[in-house]
Formats: sequence, C-alpha cells, structure tokens
Amino acid sequence: MNLHLTHDQLCDLILADASLRPNDESDVVEQHLQACLICSAELKSLRDSISHFRDASSAFARHEFAQSYAQRSSIAPPHSYLSQPLYWAAAAVIFVAALFPITLHQQHSAAASAVQATAVSHQSESDEALLADIDQKVSADVPSPMEPLADPTDGTTSTTSTSDQRTN
Repeated sequence: MNLHLTHDQLCDLILADASLRPNDESDVVEQHLQACLICSAELKSLRDSISHFRDASSAFARHEFAQSYAQRSSIAPPHSYLSQPLYWAAAAVIFVAALFPITLHQQHSAAASAVQATAVSHQSESDEALLADIDQKVSADVPSPMEPLADPTDGTTSTTSTSDQRTN
C-alpha cells in the first residue's frame, strides 16, 4: 500500500461505497485511517466540506422559494412582457366562446320568426280563399249538390216534348 490513501479511496469512503471494495481492502483502509492522521484529517475535511455545501445549498433554495412565494400574491405566474399578449388572447377567446351561443340563439329566433311570418301569410291566404269559396256557395240560390233538383221541369219538358212530337 502507498503512504497515503488515494483520492478514489477517500471518495469511496465518503460515499460509503464499501460494497465495491473487497472486505480485506476495506479493513486495510480502516486501519490506515486510524494510524495516519493526515488521511483521517483529509477525509474529515472532505466530509465537512460536502456537509457545508449541502447545508448552504438547502438554505439558499429555501430562501429563494420563500422570496419568490412572497413576491407572488396570486396563483398566476409572474407577469412578463411576453406573457401579456397571451393573457389578452386567452381572454378574447373566452369572450368569443361565451358570445357564440347567444348569437346562435338570436339567429335561431330570427329564423323562426321569419318562418312563422311566412306560415301565417300562407295560412291567411288559404283561409281567405276558403272563405271566398264558402261565400260563393252560400250566396248561390241552390247549393251545388242540389243543382240537378233545382228545376224539376227542365228534365221533364225535354222528355215530354219528344213524346209529343211522336204522337203528332
């Protein structure tokens, strides 16, 4: 073994990656750390450095999160120059989508009233024609089904005149 532990051996100790080393090597490394003050001090310094870095990065992350959360009072994302037109476009789309059923209803009611007015005019025309026909039939002296019976002499005169001519 060398005089001191290598960088890889120190990293393995920090990561506690004892499964990659054979047991006899880990025993030798542990004995060396107990005997060599320089290697044990180097290992302690590396562990302390990593611990301080972890604490500092965690504190910085907590501080940044708290600061960004305090700046935003709503759940909306922070405003930026590029996101403003996007918000206005979304609002316009929602507005148009809300107006669409209203305009459809107005068009439907206008079409229905036009159809109804056309139907009423056709109905009044047919009603007037029917009333005129009824008026004509009522004003006639004899109803049309009874017209053959209106002049009973009409049919008999023609038959009697032909029979008179035969006798003469």
